Amino acid sequence: MPIKGAWFRPRDRTPFPHPDALTIAATFPDIAARVLRESKCLLPLGFSATVNPRGSVSLTVTNKATPAASYAPYFDSLTRARNQSFPVRENPWCTLVLTPTSVQLAIPGLLLRFLPQDEEELFPYIRQTILNDKATQILSARYLNPSRDSRATKQATSVVVTVDPQNVSALTSGVVILSEKRKVELAFSSSRTSQCKNGWRYGQAYQRCPATHPTCTICALHHTCAAHRCQNPTCPRRGNNKPVPSCCPTSPPYCCNCGNDHTATFRECPARPLPPVPSRTGSPAPAPTGQDPMDLAVDGGPAPTTPPSGSGPLAVDLVTPRQPPPAGPSTRPGTTHGFGGPLLLEEPSPSPAPFTPRVRPGNE
Repeated sequence: MPIKGAWFRPRDRTPFPHPDALTIAATFPDIAARVLRESKCLLPLGFSATVNPRGSVSLTVTNKATPAASYAPYFDSLTRARNQSFPVRENPWCTLVLTPTSVQLAIPGLLLRFLPQDEEELFPYIRQTILNDKATQILSARYLNPSRDSRATKQATSVVVTVDPQNVSALTSGVVILSEKRKVELAFSSSRTSQCKNGWRYGQAYQRCPATHPTCTICALHHTCAAHRCQNPTCPRRGNNKPVPSCCPTSPPYCCNCGNDHTATFRECPARPLPPVPSRTGSPAPAPTGQDPMDLAVDGGPAPTTPPSGSGPLAVDLVTPRQPPPAGPSTRPGTTHGFGGPLLLEEPSPSPAPFTPRVRPGNE
């Protein structure tokens, strides 16, 4: 559920990370407060801002009792101030809009032979079926796997529907479709370059992290980053008292994604997926051609041998995590993760290039 009192500004054309994301997040709240104060706005002026990996900015009112709709008369003024403060050219900002409040749910294992192949026909069919069973309206429906050719090779697929928040409980108890009761689960959002805040894998929502333990972003051991300490009692950067990356040779960093000597959040990590490249014409990137991992679990078919060529601008980014390091004895104690089968509601992403984790002295 979105935080009450939030609105966001999506990017036009093909979304991709903004180069000044940190500057925007740090300074836009004060810019917004100044604009509202100059406009004689009497609403609360405390805000926080975030910029996601796709370049969209969310501005949240710190006063949770104030609805975002109250600021709608000032959206044009905030838009002009934003364009003046952070101008963009080839990938312009869209107008500020209220954060969507609809919730996305997944219905897996639906037999394709009884479903319409055209997505335009899918929505009215699923809407009427759910209305018949639950007397509940849905707002939209789409195939999790957008590739019609890929779906043609399988027997079953997953469908994602959006509903109003107050209707979620009516559907999560399950719905009867095609004479069988199907489970309905929440669809968690993630982008190709977002990281799980528990295991720090790419493209994975933390709600679906299979690991039962936290992973340190500094050393990849099974503790939180806040609990990381250097074993050197005379650490020159006091890493023995607080978490300090690369504090001294006694405590070198270790990335849980690629095995190199940097933290798991290092933006130049070779395991980090590349963001979609915006086209010169501004047209969206082509839809992925890979298969839906949830569908593979239903079909029992083989995994795709060709990675997808890109990802389209979906309502929710649904991507699989990067593949974990090669199987076998770990070169660093306590760094194994519980990666198993495909995760719910995640589209396939390109497989990373194989790597050989470096073995540090004393960790053989």
